[in-house]
Amino acid sequence: MKISIVTDELSADPETAFELGLEWGVSHFELRGVYDQRVPRLAGHVRQRLIRAIRSLGVTITAISPGLFKIPFPAAAPQHSNLGWMGAGFHRSWADLRALLDDHQNNLLPEALDFAQEVGASHLIAFSFHRDGAPAGPAPQALVDVIASATQRAADRGMTLLIETEEGHWANTGESSAALARRINHPALAINWDPANACIDGDTPFPDGYASVRPFVQNVHFKDVHVPVDGAWTIVEEGDVDWSGQIAALVADHYTGAIAIEPHLSPSVSSTRKALERLRVLIKDAQH
Repeated sequence: MKISIVTDELSADPETAFELGLEWGVSHFELRGVYDQRVPRLAGHVRQRLIRAIRSLGVTITAISPGLFKIPFPAAAPQHSNLGWMGAGFHRSWADLRALLDDHQNNLLPEALDFAQEVGASHLIAFSFHRDGAPAGPAPQALVDVIASATQRAADRGMTLLIETEEGHWANTGESSAALARRINHPALAINWDPANACIDGDTPFPDGYASVRPFVQNVHFKDVHVPVDGAWTIVEEGDVDWSGQIAALVADHYTGAIAIEPHLSPSVSSTRKALERLRVLIKDAQH
């Protein structure tokens, strides 16, 4: 397996993140935020600086995360109301969501695929749409069709679409992530397994969630969370995820993908360094 770092967890300037990572012995990175923008929608001079840094420093980009489909999925039609002003509000909200979905499908997706090719990444991270208050369960077929179409478009470019396990989304646990992957059933669709996100939504990510998602995992996010009985979760250095068991299982499964450090803590440099140290210990222990 390869250790990578999500650059904006370490620094908003990816060049600085690359330099620090290389000093720590890490040469693989995942791209998401650059300064106050998110890939691929970067100012021209920022994009040029990023590409120059990747090539001059010789780093490898394992995946990009443009926030694709990290939005609610619009209903087939807007809500109705006998009150004109309320109906107008419902229609505006629905039309805005439709326009946002159209932008993701017809603009953001091809832009992200172009950017991924430019930086040499073979994996594009996407999401499964926010449930927007809908109960967990099988995703609507129209939503599945949108992700399936995006998967095919990624495959046509020689890339893999990774659905990230994310709280509040249709793929929010190991079981629901695996169910979505099975419904789409495409070799270019895999899972970006985030055990902490699954834990937030009530999953026991290891061993239960991983048992479901195991055949589909091609990228892993490494962070931890504490979820007390009242559900008021908190990101922490060491929490409720059985990372020792999870890393041991990945080693036993001969996992060859990346484990991306994503601590979500401040200060950025020290928290990323501590997470890296913890991950290396866990891998070393699992290999002995």
